[in-house]
Amino acid sequence: MGTDLYRDGMARLEAGDVKEGRRLLEEALHQAPGDVRAMHGLALALDLAGERARALELLEFAHARAPSEPGPACDLAMSLLERGEDARAERVLAPVLEAHPGHPRANLYGAMALAKTDPARARAHVAKVLGDPDPELRREAEALERVLAEHAPPA
Repeated sequence: MGTDLYRDGMARLEAGDVKEGRRLLEEALHQAPGDVRAMHGLALALDLAGERARALELLEFAHARAPSEPGPACDLAMSLLERGEDARAERVLAPVLEAHPGHPRANLYGAMALAKTDPARARAHVAKVLGDPDPELRREAEALERVLAEHAPPA
């Protein structure tokens, strides 16, 4: 039943009904307290509801339970990048990239985390995203590639 609550909650979030999505995801997590997907979904709902601190706490917990799970790690890494914690974002993404070396969002966020300190490694991550079928991810990777070329041209 928890899985149905999770799916229903995520569907409600996608439909824009944050309040009901949150309620369903809270119930899913109540029924399965250690479920990383439910934690991640609830973190997304909390973020959409403007409860950023609680969302970040839940992402931290979900990531600690399943460090190589891409969803929570990518969302946690983006939150860290937004706060200027690039090195920490890189550490959060390391287990994901080890387990899923071709994961597009993990590679894009990994490139962002490394852009200032290791442009060569950042470019290697960007290259893995440029062929992705998601046009938004490709656009972001292309933009990052341009920035990297501008500020740190290849040797």
